[in-house]
Amino acid sequence: MKLYITVATVLLFFNSFSQVNVNNNQTVEWYIQNVLAGSGVNITNVQFNGGSANVQNEQVGEFTDNTSTIGLPNGLILGSGDVTLAAQNNSSGSSSLGGSGGAGSDPDLSAIATNGIYDECVVEFDFVPIGDSISFSYVFASEEYSEWVCGNVNDVFGFFLSGPNPGGGNYNADNLALIPDPNNLNVYTNTVVSINTVNSGSAGTFGTPSGCSSIDPNWTSYSVFYAGDNSTSNYEYDGNTVVLTVRAPVICNQTYHIKLAIGDGGDGAYDSGVFLEGGSFTSLGVNVEAGIADGDTILYEGCNRAFFSFTRPDTINDFTVRFVMSGTATNGVDYAEVPDSLTLTAGVFSDSVFIFPIQDNDQEGEETVEMLIIYEICGGQFDTVSSSLILNDYEPIYVELPDSINICSPETVDLNPTIGGGLPDLFYSWSSGQTVPNITVGPSVTQEYTITVSDNCGDPGSATTKIWVQCPIIIPNVFSPNGDGKNEMLIIENLDDYTSSKLTVYNRWGQIVYYSDDYLNDWDGTHYKTGKPLDEGVYYCVVAPNSIKYEYNQSDNKEESLRSNYTGNIQIFR
Repeated sequence: MKLYITVATVLLFFNSFSQVNVNNNQTVEWYIQNVLAGSGVNITNVQFNGGSANVQNEQVGEFTDNTSTIGLPNGLILGSGDVTLAAQNNSSGSSSLGGSGGAGSDPDLSAIATNGIYDECVVEFDFVPIGDSISFSYVFASEEYSEWVCGNVNDVFGFFLSGPNPGGGNYNADNLALIPDPNNLNVYTNTVVSINTVNSGSAGTFGTPSGCSSIDPNWTSYSVFYAGDNSTSNYEYDGNTVVLTVRAPVICNQTYHIKLAIGDGGDGAYDSGVFLEGGSFTSLGVNVEAGIADGDTILYEGCNRAFFSFTRPDTINDFTVRFVMSGTATNGVDYAEVPDSLTLTAGVFSDSVFIFPIQDNDQEGEETVEMLIIYEICGGQFDTVSSSLILNDYEPIYVELPDSINICSPETVDLNPTIGGGLPDLFYSWSSGQTVPNITVGPSVTQEYTITVSDNCGDPGSATTKIWVQCPIIIPNVFSPNGDGKNEMLIIENLDDYTSSKLTVYNRWGQIVYYSDDYLNDWDGTHYKTGKPLDEGVYYCVVAPNSIKYEYNQSDNKEESLRSNYTGNIQIFR
């Protein structure tokens, strides 16, 4: 009873001040089935230290890490002592807690140890995978970091797999806790993960480099898998590896046995622990995904593309998926021909089949592309997945602007082009630098503006307008050519913005009294033929500005009908 109260008190203390929380108040089997187990595996016959796993034990528990100090958010923890040690603040470099203190006898742990095993923790079980591999993620941590690196006292752990090997023969307690090749993480070395193989690359206070190099001459290169010495107070262990992943090929629907084991090496001091990510013990079958490369479910001829992606876990075997194409679109005509199968060779984890719509410039309307994917999931059992896509004609981008617009400075004008076709998102680029569809301009001199509209598919479209800075003609209603030097000439306002403008003046009887085909604001009220001063009175005038905008005198340009005439009544006073 006293022991129970003490442990409970310590747990409360650890949870209050440490960011890594640990509990070990469930049975060993509960932790395996409810914390470690993931999808695709059926786990049975769980045992602990050679006996029933329907027991609670201080060396097996569940952890959560809200700060990601360890690198895993939650999962199963196995330790060479009471695993609640992990939840203590890192106040000591040589902590131990609990453990039987007795010598171990597990032959697989002993085979990888350099000295005697103490406080061993061995959890083992049978499992049947549904896929062609198993995987799980873990972190190894220890109080022996970093003082005892390359020393002669090494805590040990291992994951020992037995069962049929797809490559031939059988796994016979093969240790899966192997160091990956630093240059190719999909390949494993033959060196087991331990304090003397995964560390900072330097010998500790109680070790010498030869203590590590004798295990593997390349030991310093494995420092990339060491997360570093624990400089925080979030949990007790003095150092740990990065997150490592176990992968092993298996045969689906066959029975395997795995042993997860850890123990103190040489003595019962300086505890170690192995954290296994919650739900990560999995066997995933083939994962077939289908989607549009550009994130939509509609294809456009000559534009976007669709892909069907196939992924699988690690395997040493070839894997073939077969396709049946259907729908109103024709394979090889409306889209580039899709083969009837795809093979992922050994060592290839994923591949894709793409559908490229063909731009045929025929308006065919909406068509469908349907793909039935057939693949083997396990031992002659097949599954299917299907996907349906829409194939549409692509309408090229078109842009329209007025040919030209007149303004009178400092006026402004809104340029609102008519835009059609293309596919979202559209991108806009004006010659004046703006990148929006509509702009407002007010040049002080005549200037052209061009907009170019593009998408991620076809050719861009563009349009140009010319903004003519030409103020409108203003005809005065009176002038007084009486020789007093004031208001002697008929001055038509803004006439200088035009070239070769015509002026025709009529009397009340419709007779022409003045005409000029290039009026220069120089009429003094005299008859254009006789030169005699006209009588006072009201006259009717017509101004035909010959704008360089249209160049009316050139027959291959704008029609004469586009000329804008200005008319008005003029009164002559003497």
